[in-house]
Amino acid sequence: MAKPFDPRKILKHIDNSLLREFFSRRGELQNVPWEELTEYKVEPVFEAWQRLPEAAQLEVQVLLRDVHELADHRGVAALVELVRQRCGDRAAELEAQGGEADKAMWTYLNAPAVFQDAAMFARADALAAGRYWEKRNGLPKRELDVDEGLKRRLADALTSYYGPLQMRGRFCKVAHYARSGGAEYFFAYLDDYPGKHVVFDDHGRPSMEAGRYAFENVFVYNSGEGTMESYAPGGRQVRQPLEAAFCQAVLGVEVGPADPLRPSYRLDHLLRTDYPLAADPRDRVVEARITSMRLSPQGSNGSVEIKADIKGPPNDIYRKIDRWLSDKHLPRETTGVQRVTFRLLFQHEGPGRAPTMTFTVGVPSSCDLKSWPDDKREVGERCLKLWEVTGDDEE
Repeated sequence: MAKPFDPRKILKHIDNSLLREFFSRRGELQNVPWEELTEYKVEPVFEAWQRLPEAAQLEVQVLLRDVHELADHRGVAALVELVRQRCGDRAAELEAQGGEADKAMWTYLNAPAVFQDAAMFARADALAAGRYWEKRNGLPKRELDVDEGLKRRLADALTSYYGPLQMRGRFCKVAHYARSGGAEYFFAYLDDYPGKHVVFDDHGRPSMEAGRYAFENVFVYNSGEGTMESYAPGGRQVRQPLEAAFCQAVLGVEVGPADPLRPSYRLDHLLRTDYPLAADPRDRVVEARITSMRLSPQGSNGSVEIKADIKGPPNDIYRKIDRWLSDKHLPRETTGVQRVTFRLLFQHEGPGRAPTMTFTVGVPSSCDLKSWPDDKREVGERCLKLWEVTGDDEE
């Protein structure tokens, strides 16, 4: 779901020097007294923007909406990942930007292609948190050679499904993006049912306009894991044939309904008191701790979540668990761990606070590490392996 958009608020979160460069490149807002503006004083900028011609106002609004969508943890992670991958010599400049919105606007000004692709990845990451995002594993692990022919096969497979059954999706455009870690993203845009919408002309007069708008499917195939994730509203009766269509068109294999997702993570052993959270010395981790743990008694549909004191000792979670399990008579041998949140504290030299990293793992296959840039994600993955949360594939 899109975040609420307040144009004044996003203008306040973008450094004035970046705003000035943005409008200067467009040849606009030249009469704004930029030298006299203090940070967060955006009314002169906002008012000058609103005096622009209607078309120019809308162009700026579209860009600010994209900046707004990227101005959070998920969006900045996508920006950092792509800047390091495509123009690594400028990564330090991106890091030097003060806030999340600054990083997004700087990328738009200095690496527009990265900005556009990061917006796509951030959108996919946001969809992954929704109800229609599904994952299946057990697929062949093969490197893809994505060309126009492959994208056309996928588009044809999707239109062959949607057209006869739903009388929409007769046209399809597939966009492909390769992400680090072996993930291949396929965004499929299909024409929706025709409809009429109220639109305004340049003079503010409303009218009805008919058109065929687009809806979206997203597929993510990871060659290293043999997994596929997908976003396709409509429930199982829609998802299963679309998964089969994707696998046939892209992987050249026939698949039936997905088997139950094989567990990717195990957490019950972390309930052992003072379980050691070691780290690889090269990762410069000063401290690793568990900040919360969700427990479920065997045979129960309920659960309890225990949170540690972040200012307490690293093993504070176990002090809380000892007291809770004793008070509530939940025996460890019949209590399972459903979800754990970890926090890493890194070595730090120089001013400011030491950097930290927080991520959550849930059984059987939930983990939000992919929302971090590659270097941080790899640290987390090494830690999970050391902590025996993950292990080698049994294939």
